[in-house]
Amino acid sequence: MSATFPQLLAAEIAAVQRFVALLGEEQRTLNEGHMDALPSIIEAKGKLVDELTSLGQQRHECLVQLGVAENGEAVERWLQGQQNPRLLQGWKALRELAREAKSLNELNGQCIALLARNNKQLLDVITGQQARGTFYGPDGQTASGSGFRISDSV
Repeated sequence: MSATFPQLLAAEIAAVQRFVALLGEEQRTLNEGHMDALPSIIEAKGKLVDELTSLGQQRHECLVQLGVAENGEAVERWLQGQQNPRLLQGWKALRELAREAKSLNELNGQCIALLARNNKQLLDVITGQQARGTFYGPDGQTASGSGFRISDSV
């Protein structure tokens, strides 16, 4: 037996809520610099994305069976005619949660891109790939064109 639209809606809302919570955890992890926690978060995100994809497909199939076009406005019009305000509220909540998840995911992606850029710049400095200035040699000592090293002054 396939799930009804109300059952699918409830399941999808719960899954997106878990996804938003996980994105919040990812954001805290990134902000606090606990990079060792990221692999488990990324794995959990992947599983939730798979679940959300499946639920979205089931919702699509359910709406097709009900003769409802799969777009936000058509679903909302159909729900308004169902005389069940909780379904319409649930649909609006799902759409708002989806917007929140998208925004958080984009923000986390920007944070990751910034960290990656900073790490690359740091590696460039450490490995001497920078265009000019002082850099660290293979022994961890600062060296410059003059040949003077920090350890020479100690």
